[in-house]
Amino acid sequence: MKFSILVAAALLVQPGFRLPLSPAETLLEPTIIQAINEQPTGRGGSDAVAGSDPAAGDIFLTCAVERCTDARFALQKISALVKTNTLPQPARGIRVVSAVDPAAAGRARAAIHLAQTTERPVHILRGLWSTASLADEVVELFAKHASSGIEVKPFEDLGQLPLDAFAVGTTTIVGNPSMSNQLAANIAAQSAYFLATLPNAGAEALLSHLVVGAHARLAEDGRRAVGQMGSQQRAGADVLIMFGQAIEREQRRMRSFERFMPAPIEPALRDRIADMERAITSVWTSIGITHSPFVPASERIRGRGGEDRRIPRRVGVGRPAAVEPPAAFLKFPNPGVITYELGNFIDGTRSISDIRDAVSAEFGPLPLPSVVDYFERLATSGAITLK
Repeated sequence: MKFSILVAAALLVQPGFRLPLSPAETLLEPTIIQAINEQPTGRGGSDAVAGSDPAAGDIFLTCAVERCTDARFALQKISALVKTNTLPQPARGIRVVSAVDPAAAGRARAAIHLAQTTERPVHILRGLWSTASLADEVVELFAKHASSGIEVKPFEDLGQLPLDAFAVGTTTIVGNPSMSNQLAANIAAQSAYFLATLPNAGAEALLSHLVVGAHARLAEDGRRAVGQMGSQQRAGADVLIMFGQAIEREQRRMRSFERFMPAPIEPALRDRIADMERAITSVWTSIGITHSPFVPASERIRGRGGEDRRIPRRVGVGRPAAVEPPAAFLKFPNPGVITYELGNFIDGTRSISDIRDAVSAEFGPLPLPSVVDYFERLATSGAITLK
């Protein structure tokens, strides 16, 4: 042990030697991460840090009204460092938000929700598949840098604000009030500041991380698919739907990079993202789910028995008002989230069957007749139209 310490010390004094950066440090400079970690949280303060470019939008730190401590701690850290010129002013504003204002929601580029639970240590919840965002990747990288034991889990309802209808993805940091607030606040502050300064010195590294992260998340989905296929490894329709939709989820996440770039988007960047999207489709055949080339859902041939090609469209702005979920949804632990996600996938191009496939991939197979019944009752209520 002593010998290895001496070797490491000797390497550190060699001219030009530099320890490799951690994944998080490829995004934000180590000095910025350290400054945020060491910045104490004060009391009071405003609910916003102004951005230098009004056209760049905002990053939301969201919270329930009575549980905004961690969000305000994160904002206080950034605010204090910007006021003392320790950190440059971000291009985007960073705001603590506890209610949805449609006008303000249109400015949001990403949301980081700060929630609390006494049941588990600090952990991260990814956003819904409909609005898969690069923010999931960013928050996960900073969380793992803060503590290697932090778990990353799929979405669950912990009071996240309904921003998905405004194309805003939400990543959740779940703190534990019985532990220090600093860990959740530090992760939120680092993530929000990085997102608020895009494009920045870490933008190129983020593109690479999105590719690596996509393969990691698809590996999780692949294990799920292999388990569903059983010992004979025969892929049924549900497996093909699930894994195909998982690939499209990661492609949406890659495209979300453009939300953080100034307009007009450079053709070279568009080409780079298109190449990234095409590259991850190779996973489709490499794990043996099918030998057929991957085809996007929008281009797949429909017409199987029971298909419903009607296209739902929202009436008005925002998410359509919900109606009671069908009885078939009640077997799931989260019927409210399922109906919420059904509404999120309404985009004026997806058919009822397309939306059913997308939400089934995320939560488990939904009977098409039940989904049809739900949309028809939404149409009767006047929340949507069906054509």
